[in-house]
Amino acid sequence: MRVHPFFFLLAWLMPHGAALAQPIIYKDATTLITGTWTAPNNSSESASLVQVNTDAPYEGAWHYRFTYSFQNWWAGCGLNMDNWGNSPARDLSGYSHLRIAYRGLSSGQYLAIRLRNGSNFGTEIVVGSQTSTYTVVDIAMAALTANGQVNANAVREINLSILTSTQSGSGTVFFDAIELVNLSSGGPTPASAATMARAAVLGKGVNTSNWLEAYWLIPYNAFPEVNRYNRSKIQALRDAGFVTFRMPVTFERLGDPNPPYTLNTNHIAFSLVDSMIAWAAEMDFRLIIDNHHGLPLTNANYLSQIPRLQAVWTQLANRYGSLDPERYFFEAYNEPDNSITNANWRTVAQAIVQAIRQNETVTHSILVGANQWNNGAALLNFTPLSDSNIIYTFHYYDPYFFTHQGMSWTSPPYLPARTFPLSGELDELNNLFTAVKNWATYWQIPVNMGEFGVTTSADSISRCNWVQAVMNAVNLHGFSYFYWDAISPTDAFGFYAGGNINEPYCIPCFKMALGLYQTPAAVELLSFDTHCQGEHALLQWTAFSDHPQDRMELQRSTDGIRWHTIYALPAKPGQHTYAYTDPTPLAQALYRLRSLSVDGEVRISPVRATTCRSKPQLWAYPNPATDRLSVHLENGGFTALHMYDVQGRLVWQATYTPAIFQTELPVHALAPGWYWLRVRTADGQALHSRVAVGQ
Repeated sequence: MRVHPFFFLLAWLMPHGAALAQPIIYKDATTLITGTWTAPNNSSESASLVQVNTDAPYEGAWHYRFTYSFQNWWAGCGLNMDNWGNSPARDLSGYSHLRIAYRGLSSGQYLAIRLRNGSNFGTEIVVGSQTSTYTVVDIAMAALTANGQVNANAVREINLSILTSTQSGSGTVFFDAIELVNLSSGGPTPASAATMARAAVLGKGVNTSNWLEAYWLIPYNAFPEVNRYNRSKIQALRDAGFVTFRMPVTFERLGDPNPPYTLNTNHIAFSLVDSMIAWAAEMDFRLIIDNHHGLPLTNANYLSQIPRLQAVWTQLANRYGSLDPERYFFEAYNEPDNSITNANWRTVAQAIVQAIRQNETVTHSILVGANQWNNGAALLNFTPLSDSNIIYTFHYYDPYFFTHQGMSWTSPPYLPARTFPLSGELDELNNLFTAVKNWATYWQIPVNMGEFGVTTSADSISRCNWVQAVMNAVNLHGFSYFYWDAISPTDAFGFYAGGNINEPYCIPCFKMALGLYQTPAAVELLSFDTHCQGEHALLQWTAFSDHPQDRMELQRSTDGIRWHTIYALPAKPGQHTYAYTDPTPLAQALYRLRSLSVDGEVRISPVRATTCRSKPQLWAYPNPATDRLSVHLENGGFTALHMYDVQGRLVWQATYTPAIFQTELPVHALAPGWYWLRVRTADGQALHSRVAVGQ
């Protein structure tokens, strides 16, 4: 279980079967659920999960009612399906989606779902927000298993969590009709070779932020700020090394909101769009024309909004549809929020794509994201469109309370200062990016990161830590990326001092992380690969050098922030292949090459990851325990053990030198309930397991 600043992730387990899983997990008289748990449960908080035959079930006579009140950030429940570890895990493979019906919640709350197998948790997926009527949601199994921690053929529990941004809250949610289904109609289409190739070269990008999308200036007759971006500024950003520009434009607010929804193409904003189109060809960069800050889409209005959006894109496609598709891209709609479900948003997106296809002269690649403000986790539960020329996109601003601290325009404004990374945050970042990459691989489609940024109000060390950690994950998974707002020096995300777009004003750690202002390196890296030799990582690379005093350093990290040189050597003149075997066996490690030319130029390679040892597995049994709890770590030893109650209070701790592989804890004096077990492995990892203490 991860600890998130304001989201709670609670666990659950699922069904077991032979070839194809039992399709019904819970429907009235048929159930695979062998037990349930709830949290929190103490004097100041409460949680209750019961089956009831009142309150209008979705189907049949029975459904579950979960009532909760929390003061310390979270509440949730679990549906166990393996008799608390005494029966085999359930096999959920063979089905494309898990279906669940739910209703309830309080305003600002979300229901999330996650699969679990032992101490491993699948990807957390948001089911939906507050609804007064039963809503049926289909969640892709590929999304639930995207992080690689839980396989569909071995699931033991289903966890339902209440997500909220407030420390305290209460409410009731009902759920019913949990089953496995196969969905194929209007199904996703793998990407074409052309779109795969176009996506692969989008590369290093930046948004022209707070310019043509700044609709909040319209009432003051100040839209747009004509010179916020001009030829010289775009050229300066191009010279810094950006090869793609994402141009957000509030197209929907530049026309008549009533039929036939005519756009005012005489507006100066369209002249500036045309200028960017011309500069893209002149300066040789790619350009994404992004429909940004559109009129709101909700579950109540989305069908009525489709004709308007199709009319808008019909006009845009008629105007821009003959542009070179290798250089120019379209983005359908920026950040559909939590007011619309992924299923309903998919209907809208498909309609927009259809309008573009019917009116463009040549086929362009179109960018489409998911709901929840293009959140990466929401993308995992988005079923790709039936169009082979879509590039899928997600935005990354986590942890929100860190990346948006000190801003005047957040809600609430001026979030308090905090640092990065806190415990578990690097794992959250890397797990999400891995899950998104796995999702893209599963559907055979490309994904890019359309926005990311960190506030100028954060302390400089934490800002550098964050941007480097994000770029490590980006490089590791091969995503193209677009920083949001490079030039705003305050109340925003800029990294140029005073908004001055030239190298001396570029914050050094941003320059390095984003790979800006790179000159041709004296040591040119031609390839860099990792392999395993037993438990050891073998690093191989090919480089070209033109000077005998050039040097190379091989560096290793376990968190992507702190790097240590483990091997240094001079670069041989000419092209040569090098190899090094890391003598330290690590369950997982990151590697990069640092080249130092004779004139002082430093270059950093993309990051490579290896997993050359079997990952340690934490087992705690019996579960629930009444007298003594056995703790066993497979594939490694541990040096520290801590046990916490559901309020986060430490109830047991011990350290071990040297590391041990198993121990027993006396638990007979502990109050019955749920506890979290945490061990620190010999190589520095933190592993967690939820355990129950009975009477």
